[in-house]
Formats: sequence, C-alpha cells, structure tokens
Amino acid sequence: MEVTPAQRILSLSHLSAIGVPPPQFIENAAFGGFDAVGLRVAQTAQDRGFRISAGSSLLRETKSALSDNGMRVLDVEVVKLHPGSSRADWSAVLEAGAELNASFLLVTVLDDDYTRAIENFAELAELAGAHGLRACLEPMIFSSVRDMSAAARFVVDARGSDAGLLVDALHWSRAGSQWSELDAIAPELLPYCQLCDAPTDAPAADHNTAITEARTDRLAPGTGALPLVELLRRLPQTAAVSVEAPSARSVTDPRGWTADLGRAARKVLSAATPAPSPAS
Repeated sequence: MEVTPAQRILSLSHLSAIGVPPPQFIENAAFGGFDAVGLRVAQTAQDRGFRISAGSSLLRETKSALSDNGMRVLDVEVVKLHPGSSRADWSAVLEAGAELNASFLLVTVLDDDYTRAIENFAELAELAGAHGLRACLEPMIFSSVRDMSAAARFVVDARGSDAGLLVDALHWSRAGSQWSELDAIAPELLPYCQLCDAPTDAPAADHNTAITEARTDRLAPGTGALPLVELLRRLPQTAAVSVEAPSARSVTDPRGWTADLGRAARKVLSAATPAPSPAS
C-alpha cells in the first residue's frame, strides 16, 4: 500500500459515502488506503447518519471493524447549534465519540443570535472535552458563521474555549476567502482540514447552489480548480486531512469511489509535501 507523505493522518469523511453503514465504511476506507475515518453519528429527521448507542450491536461491529482494519476515528459529527439547542441534543454524539475514541467533534452554527450561539458553543466545547473530544467549528456560507475569519473570532469569544477550527477547501473557496485570513489564524487552532475539489474556485453565486454542491456534488481532490496544494502548505504540517467528497458515485459505487479518493488524496499530499533538504 502506498505510504501517506509526511506525518499527516489521512481520513475519510462519512459524507463521502453516507449511505454505507460504519463497519463497511471503515472496511472500504482501509481498502482505499486511509488511516482513519470520520463518522456521522447524528441521526435525526434532518441529519443523515447512523445512531451508534452504547451497548448496541452497531457499536460492537464498528469497534471490531476499526480493530480488524487498523483504523481510528478522527472525528464524529455533527452537532448543529440552533436557537433551541441544549445538552439533550448533543449527548448522543458526544457519547458515541467517547466510545469510539474520536479526536474531534465537528460543529456548525445555525443561530444568528451571536451571544446565545457563543454561550452554547462554549458549553458544548467544555462538555466535549469531558468526553475526550476537541470541538472544531466549521464555517460555511449557508450557516451563521460564514468564513474562517468569523469562525476565528467566534471561537475566541466563546469564553476562551479550547476549540479549534475546521477549514473545508470547498467552503473556503465559496466564501471568497483570502490567504491572509488563514495566515492570521494561530496554527494551534487548525488541527485538521477537509479536502475535495470542484470545477471552479469562484465564490458562491447563491446559497441553494452551494448547499447542493457541498452535500452531493464534489470532485476527488486534485481533479478540479480548488487550490488544495497551497491550502495544505499554509496549514500546520501536522494537521490531519479528511477527504469529504460526496458525489453520484458515492451512492452507486461507494467502494470504488473510496479507492479513487484515496489515490487522488495521496497525490495531492505528495505535491504539497516539501522536498527534503539536501544532505550537508
């Protein structure tokens, strides 16, 4: 199997094949050369995913798949902070993350009341820490925190929480973000990123199109116009990489699509890896 360049963890986000149950998804990811997975453990009327409850057969099967394939869980998702959010909404995701020894909890904000949102986020981040998870905020133009600069301010304002930020290459481009915004963020706030590709790196024309693209119509890394190599070079070299690329093929051929994503991601990682210094 091809070795992932440098020391970055290469993970596969569940959205890349969201219809595949966690045990099979883990097996497919291992087949594709990934080191880890992200699992969508929220399951509500609005969220696709798989509820992994303590003591459930699905939890046992998922843990067995992780062990059998030498894999780990990078992140669990997703907690969406909305105006009526409370601990009851978060508990199942946090408990699943703790059971699976995940590193990160992915969070989005859908509440335009800034004070309430940062208070809820601070409480969530503290509770996540108690479960062994680091909360990471993902900005999206169709959420209440639209870009990385706003996300960085939000995390700082959230009562000094130890939360991080998740930069997604697609959302980054669709927000019209500039490199100076990323360069201004402290490296310790950027523990991992999400990669995919798209036909253009232009800012989004409207939110509905951006939502559809993000959820169902992404390209494999390195096959489009997003500045993935430059993005990786500006992030900490230890930042993990999660490939999130839902597409039509993720529905019709999830195993083949996963293998293609693994090969494509490793090429991008190789291109972004600095050449070793000449021996003196």
